Amino acid sequence: MIDFWLYSALLILAGMLAVVWPIWTLRHSRKADRTALNVALYEERVAELGSQLAAGEVTVEQHDSALEEAGKLLLEDTARADGERRPTRRGGAWPLVVSAGVLPLVVIALYFSWGNPAGVQLVREMADNPVPEDLDGYIDRMERITDVQPENGEVWYMLGRAYLGAQRPQEAAGAFAASLQRLGERPEVLAQMAQAQFFANGNQLDTDSVAALDRALELNPNEPTALGLLGIAAFESGEYAGAIGYWERLLAGMPPGSEGAMAIQGGIDRARERMQEAGTTSADTAAAAEQQLKISVRVELADELAEAFGDDAVVFVSARDPQGPPMPLFAQRLSKAELPAEVVLDASDALMPGIQLQQGQTLQLSARISANGDVMQASHESRAVTLTAGDESDKPTVLQIDRTL
Repeated sequence: MIDFWLYSALLILAGMLAVVWPIWTLRHSRKADRTALNVALYEERVAELGSQLAAGEVTVEQHDSALEEAGKLLLEDTARADGERRPTRRGGAWPLVVSAGVLPLVVIALYFSWGNPAGVQLVREMADNPVPEDLDGYIDRMERITDVQPENGEVWYMLGRAYLGAQRPQEAAGAFAASLQRLGERPEVLAQMAQAQFFANGNQLDTDSVAALDRALELNPNEPTALGLLGIAAFESGEYAGAIGYWERLLAGMPPGSEGAMAIQGGIDRARERMQEAGTTSADTAAAAEQQLKISVRVELADELAEAFGDDAVVFVSARDPQGPPMPLFAQRLSKAELPAEVVLDASDALMPGIQLQQGQTLQLSARISANGDVMQASHESRAVTLTAGDESDKPTVLQIDRTL
């Protein structure tokens, strides 16, 4: 920052010179102009008297007398000009001195008021040291950036991730909440906030965490952090089948053989071992899976909308309790390229642990399509269909997306 202040001082000095120099040169030019005028008049009078003497218009005595008078006038005019300048010079110097002294103070005060010295220092620091040496340095930098740019939701999200890495879940939850306020509801931020709250509460899901995970899976049914956390919560509560369901959905979206996939597979294997220890065999599990209620749905897109969406547009199929809250109980996510498609909703598609399809349960099915993958920004939907689980016919329920939201 030394060079910054040096350049600033040079600019201030240039500004001071721009103000003072014209006034200074004007004062001296006036003095020079007055003196030159008096001398010119005197020389003109001397030449005129010489001409008159040569022409015989004046005598030598008259010439000498007039010349002496012109000299006296020159001296008197010069003295008078000096007398007029001296008070002006004494009185006029103070405003120049005061202006020169006040200008830097005003400029510096305005810079600290309107400028962003902390931001300048951060930019210089990041240019010199792009990557902090350790996690504490990274957190310190992110905290300072949030002070300079408090409305930057991405920075708040990065700060929350750093807090989690430093085992500071309570602060992480606050940072993720700040990110949500600025970015809006994004599934990855909701899931990370729920995870931070989960760790802050001693590995227990509270109401706020459940609501955040519910919303994250509504926006993205395959959100990995949400699926992993719900699997952990189900496993800790002894719902091993539910944990396996969440982790299998998570595993399906991971690169085979990766370190993360191996860790998830290890969790699935442990859940199965616990089920065996509890007396539930694999055959029993398979039989129970066969006996689970399922809802078959065929999703179609109206022909007039087919060209309005690219193949990467996302389709959300959901089932909710028509008498309950608007959040879905079960959901799947498809791409527009897969349509028309037949999907099956069952307990593995539940958005919360412990939710099962029950015989006679009334559900309302619907499908929406979003060009950018955000269900909250979906533009078209199907007509909602209400059915009773276990009573549907062999043919799947058809949901045709043809209505504007």
